[in-house]
This record gives sequence, structure tokens and C-alpha cells, in this order.
Amino acid sequence: MIRINLLGVHKVRRIKGRPGLATAITSGYALFLLVALLTYWGMTSHIQTQKKEKAALEAQTSKSGALQKEIQTLRIQKALAEKRFALLQDLDQNRQSPVQLMEFLCTSLPAHQLWLITLKEVGPEIRLEGISLTNEILAEFINRLEKGSVFKQVDLVQSVQAAYKNLKVKQFSIAAWTKIPSPPAQPKEKK
Repeated sequence: MIRINLLGVHKVRRIKGRPGLATAITSGYALFLLVALLTYWGMTSHIQTQKKEKAALEAQTSKSGALQKEIQTLRIQKALAEKRFALLQDLDQNRQSPVQLMEFLCTSLPAHQLWLITLKEVGPEIRLEGISLTNEILAEFINRLEKGSVFKQVDLVQSVQAAYKNLKVKQFSIAAWTKIPSPPAQPKEKK
């Protein structure tokens, strides 16, 4: 049997002469693994840093939530205090109106001829009920109320004849609307 070497000697030598190829591939894999490990380590440290920042932000947020609740409570207390202050100012400004009303009614009454029995105040409307000796005295009283500076409108609601201690008198009811602002109703406080 004859052997013929079709490959030249120089080519065989070249293949045998590359021992660095296996080393290059091995070192390439090692370099790849090193880069992968460094990347993994870098990412892990970055993730840990992000977790710490997240925990710090959550702590700040919880503190901020508590502060927000406290701020909301203070705003409610401030609004309540402002309402109370406004009510006190209104009461202070309007404290003279009932006194002025009663003084005006006392000066407008005809002496010993007309008597008021009830006075009801509902907002700006005032209901007066009483008795008079005659219709003329009642008309004079209504004219005095209309000419005064306290009432803007005065209406006779009812006038009927009645008996009082063996006298024939006129029992009347008058509705009048004041120009003087009435004191505001006190709001109910929630506890």
C-alpha cells in the first residue's frame, strides 16, 4: 500500500504550529465570564443602592403622610377658629340692634292707649301682637312705625274687636321687616 500525502508538509506544520488557538478561546471565555461577573456585581450593587434609596423615600413619605394629616387637622382648626371669630365680630357689630329696636318701639307706643302683648323676631321679620283702645290709635302707631328708621315695611295682619276687663278693645297683629340686621343664629358645633 502506498501512501500519498496530498497535503504539503508546510501545511501540516502550520496546523501543528497553532497551539495559541485553544488558549485564545479559553482566555476569551474567561474574559467573557469575568465581564459577566463584573456586570453582575455592578448590577447587584446598583440594585442594593436603589433598594436603600427606596426605603429612605418610603420613610420620608410616611413622615410626610403624618405631616399632611397634621396640616389637615390644623387647617380644620383654623377654619373653625375663623368662623368663631367672624361670629364674634358679627355679634359685636349687631349687639345694639335689639336695644335700638326696643327703644324705638317704646318711644312709638301711644301712652296708656296701646299695649304690646307679644313680640316675635324671625330673621328680619318681627311680629307684634297687642291691644288698642281704638282703630285710630292703632293707625297712628303703624304710621309712627313706618316713619321711623327701624322698619322698612309695616303691614297690619289682623285687627279684631275683643273684650278686655269690660272694655271693647281692638286686638291686632302687625308684621314688620327691620332695616337693622338681626344677630345671626349661632351654629351648632360638632364635637
